[in-house]
Amino acid sequence: MVGQRLRVWPARLTRRWNRRSVLLGSVALVLLAACGTLVLRRLANDWLGDSSTDVGTRPADAPSDNSGGSSALADPDSTHPLDSVLRIAKVSMDTHKRNHRDFRAMVRKRERIGKELGPESRMEIKLRYRDEDPQTGQRRMDVYLKFIEPKSQAGREVIWQEGLNDGLMVVHEAGFLNITRLELSPTSKLAMLGNRYPISDIGIERLLAKLLFKGNRDRGLSDCLVSLTDSVQVAGRDCKRIEVCHPEPEAIVGDRSIPHEFYKAIIDIDSEHGVPIRYASYMWPEKPDGEPVLDEEFIYEQLELNAQLADKDFDPDNPAYNYP
Repeated sequence: MVGQRLRVWPARLTRRWNRRSVLLGSVALVLLAACGTLVLRRLANDWLGDSSTDVGTRPADAPSDNSGGSSALADPDSTHPLDSVLRIAKVSMDTHKRNHRDFRAMVRKRERIGKELGPESRMEIKLRYRDEDPQTGQRRMDVYLKFIEPKSQAGREVIWQEGLNDGLMVVHEAGFLNITRLELSPTSKLAMLGNRYPISDIGIERLLAKLLFKGNRDRGLSDCLVSLTDSVQVAGRDCKRIEVCHPEPEAIVGDRSIPHEFYKAIIDIDSEHGVPIRYASYMWPEKPDGEPVLDEEFIYEQLELNAQLADKDFDPDNPAYNYP
């Protein structure tokens, strides 16, 4: 993700408790937040990849991660290996914006914070698109998250409606800490604790936007290795797989050395629906003959598009939810 200054809002408690309850709730929530992740991070950013036919020239000493079993989908007239990938991402974006109003799914994720790869977590997501932002061209979102795993986060619920409620998320914890609601900016220090990216980066459309941005940017840096695979099984779905690999950690542009953000990245696009349901990125092997190091992975399971989500799905007072 391109670096940016994160706007920090103060946490705000809903005014329905007396001062003593608010104080106890604030302390408990801050302590719990220090031990876990509040929001889903980036369901996107870098690039992607897994095996198949290579597009472009592989240096003789570059490691090969291809597992075979695919046919070439790339246009032989492409001037850069990423051209075919950019076309696929553009078609996916157009399909998603034209045909899909909302979706629900179970998200499985694993990501690295600092040098440590965190445990796998699982959460329910509901996401509804609203009007289009004229400045960004992206649709504004309503998002609901319910954490299932790990056990330390199970029961936490988060609701965020882009452009509403002063841009704040409405959060509550589970168990004996479920005593009040906490309102946080998605980019506040508390919300970002243990996270790379805010909830505003979540979802299929934001993932595709980042793929297009990064693909166009990397196209101007140097050649990379691109593989396209016709059919792989992901979360019980048939997918087309894209793999992008940077054999060298840096690209030389003129007299500048520009580091790549990843060694290998994978995106799996659902063959029926035309949208990505898995993203994974890997860093360079720690040893010359070693395996790539997983940096993060996100998988949409049980994806239901056009799920007819309603206002109540993004209302903390929904009786199906456990907000205090």
